[in-house]
Amino acid sequence: LVWAGGGGDDIAKSPHMARIASSVYRQVCPDDPKCTTFKFNEDGEPSEAMSASLLWKLSQHKLQPLEEGGVVANPSLFSEVYTSKRGLVRVFRVENLSVESKEWVADPANRKCDAPGSWYCQGQYPPAFAEIIRDRQAFKQLEDFNSK
Repeated sequence: LVWAGGGGDDIAKSPHMARIASSVYRQVCPDDPKCTTFKFNEDGEPSEAMSASLLWKLSQHKLQPLEEGGVVANPSLFSEVYTSKRGLVRVFRVENLSVESKEWVADPANRKCDAPGSWYCQGQYPPAFAEIIRDRQAFKQLEDFNSK
């Protein structure tokens, strides 16, 4: 689901999301904790970092022809299933999901719940995500006034 259009849309919020992502995965904006390279340039065009983002690609998917600078999301990974009349809401299906990961997630033995049969279960990722999860760091705000 992508909210595309208007001052408070997902693209307007994306620099903040990039800063949060970079605080957990330093490679999002290497050597740039405030992620200043993820922005709109003075001419209103997205920076190279923003142009490469999934959110940009999904929000701009097929709005303009490619020869006019249009963007297409990777069709082997995403297919557009709904766009509202004015294009403010867009929904994409994630394609080529791992059957092995889907089976792992569906197995009740892989759930960490606060009590048997509980509705509250902590999220866990399938083993295929191990490399990505290993690279994360605990989130910490740059201006963390609670730490000494």
